[in-house]
Amino acid sequence: MDMTRTGLITSASLAEYADFTLGEVSVCPSTRTITGPGGSTQVEPRIMQVLVVLAEASGAVVTRDTLLSRCWGGFYAGDDSLNRAIAAVRRVATAVGAGSFEVETIPRTGYRLVLPASDPVTPSSSAAEAAEEQASTSDGVARRWLLAGGLAAAAGGAALWKLGPGGPDPASQLMQDSQLAMRAGTAASARQAISLLERAIAMSPHNAEAWGLLALTRARADEHAIDVTISPAGAVAWAANRALQLDGNNANARAALAIAVPYYGDWLAAERRFDAVLQRHPGHLFTMDSRAFFYGAVGRMRESALARLSFSRDDAFDANFEYRHIYALWFAGRIAEADQAATRGLEMWPGHPGIWFGRLWVLADTGRFDRALAHIRDASRRPPLPAPMLATLESGIAAAKSRNPADVEVAVKQLMGGVTHSVAAVVNAMMLLNLMGATDPAFELAQAYYLEQGPIIAAVEWRPGQPIVPDQRRRKTNMLFTPTASAMQKDARFLPLMRQMGLADYWEKRRLVPDFMAGSKS
Repeated sequence: MDMTRTGLITSASLAEYADFTLGEVSVCPSTRTITGPGGSTQVEPRIMQVLVVLAEASGAVVTRDTLLSRCWGGFYAGDDSLNRAIAAVRRVATAVGAGSFEVETIPRTGYRLVLPASDPVTPSSSAAEAAEEQASTSDGVARRWLLAGGLAAAAGGAALWKLGPGGPDPASQLMQDSQLAMRAGTAASARQAISLLERAIAMSPHNAEAWGLLALTRARADEHAIDVTISPAGAVAWAANRALQLDGNNANARAALAIAVPYYGDWLAAERRFDAVLQRHPGHLFTMDSRAFFYGAVGRMRESALARLSFSRDDAFDANFEYRHIYALWFAGRIAEADQAATRGLEMWPGHPGIWFGRLWVLADTGRFDRALAHIRDASRRPPLPAPMLATLESGIAAAKSRNPADVEVAVKQLMGGVTHSVAAVVNAMMLLNLMGATDPAFELAQAYYLEQGPIIAAVEWRPGQPIVPDQRRRKTNMLFTPTASAMQKDARFLPLMRQMGLADYWEKRRLVPDFMAGSKS
C-alpha cells in the first residue's frame, strides 16, 4: 500500500486505493469488499476507511486523533463512533478472516493492526496496476471527487452494508453521507450536506428520494444560514416539487414544503401544514421536530417539551436534537437531566451555539449565576462569539445576580444598544432583560421586534457579518414563553401584545389555553 498518504479518506476516495491482503484476507477498498477463509462481505465506508488507515501503518500504532482526522475529517463525532467502527473491523476479522488479522488496543493511545509475522500488508498486482492507471489520469472521476473534498461527519456505524440484486444506487452513499453531515448542526456541515445531495442528483437525476432529501435539507439548513440565500424558498420548492413529480408520496418533499414557510403571524396555517404531513406520514422525524418547536412558539411549552422528549433520543448523534432536548427538559422542569444533557452535548460538540446557550439559560434561570458567569468565561467550550456579545452576556448575568439598580441600568443600556444591529442581540436581550427584572425595557423591545412600533428599531432579519444563533432567520417568539419571562406574562401589557401579534386569535380559533394562562387560573 501507499504508506505516504496522510490526508482525509472519504467514501469517494476509497476508489483510489489499491486492493491489498491481510494474511489470508483480500481487501478491496474501491468496492468495500473483504474476502477471506470465512467468506466475503461488504462493509460500510467508515469501516473500510478505518481498516485502510490501520493497514497503511504496517503494524505501527495509529492514534485515535489520527483515525478521527483521517476518517472523520477532524469533526468531533464522539468516542462512541470510533469505538463502534473498531468493533466492526474486529467482527469482520473474526467472521471473514479466521484469525488472519486482529486489531490491538493500545491503552490511552490508539490501535494497531496485528498480522502473522510472515504476512505483511501487500497490494494485489491487478489492483496495483489499476491504481497506477487511475493515478495517471488526473481528470478521473475519483480524482475529481478527492479534490472536491468528501464528507467529514459523525457516526461510524457498525452494521455491515449489503449489495442489492442490481448493485447499489450510485447516489445512495452520498445521500447517507449528507444526512450524517447534517448531524453536526453547523452552517458548514449544512452546506456540505446540500453539496453532497446535489452531486447525488447529478448522478441519479430521476431519484425521487435524493430530490426529496435535498428539499428537506435545504429547508432545515435555513436555521443555520449565514446569508439569506443559502436555501431560498424557491430552491426548496423546486426540489420538493421535482421529488413529488417522481413520487407523489415522498415524505421528505412534503415536509420540506411545510417547514420552509416562516410562520410568524400565520400560526394556524403552519400547524395545519405540519399536521397534514404527519397524518400522511406518521412518525416523520423532522416534521415532528418542527412541530414541537412550533408548539413552543405559540405558548404551548409543556406540550412542546413532552412531544420532543418522545423522540429526541431517537438520534443521540444529532447536535440539533441534542440542544433542543436540553430546552425540553428545562421546560418540563427536569433541571438535573437538562444539566446532564448540556454537559454531554458540550463534550460531544464543543462550541455548538445551541447547546452552549441552552446550558447558559438553564443555569441562569435556576439562579446559578456564578456558574453561568463561569460558563461564559470558559473559552474552551464556547462558540466563537464576538467580544461585544460576550460583554453583554456577562454584564446581563451579573446584573441579574446583583439586582443592583445601577448594574441593571448599565446592562440595559448596553443590551439595547446592540438590538438595532443584530437579531442575535435581540434574542439575548429579551432573555437577559427578563432575568434582570427589567420588564419595561423588555416590552419596549417586544414592541420593536414583533410589531415594529416605538422608538427602538430592532433588527428583524439576519445580515452578513452577524453572529449565528439557531432559528434566527425566523422571527422568534419562543423566548416570550420560557420560565424567564414569567414577569412579562403576568403583566397587564402581555395579552394586548399577544393580540397584536395574532397569537390570541390563534388560541381562540384552536380553543386552547396557553400554558401561562392555564397556570394563572390554577
